[in-house]
Amino acid sequence: MAVFDIFSRKKRSPEEQEQRAAPVRVGGVGQNSTYEAAERTNLPLSPFMTRLMAQELPIMDSTSRRRVMEILKEWDGEEIKDVEDLPEEIREIMDLY
Repeated sequence: MAVFDIFSRKKRSPEEQEQRAAPVRVGGVGQNSTYEAAERTNLPLSPFMTRLMAQELPIMDSTSRRRVMEILKEWDGEEIKDVEDLPEEIREIMDLY
């Protein structure tokens, strides 16, 4: 079934249809949830870990927060997808064992 523009009766391109499509799942707290801000970072973290770090960083003191960000900027490994993948120093700073 063709999707038509109500006002011009013009068939929409696939790109326009994709832009107007409802997201699979937005929001929530699970690992499969999607947030635009978490997708557009330059950190070596998965979107889920980005959201977790964004919740925890404001609680830390400024010195610890700065050190965590330095470690993440210098990270040369693969994308961090789980708490166990975080560098040891970050886990110590955040009391994650």
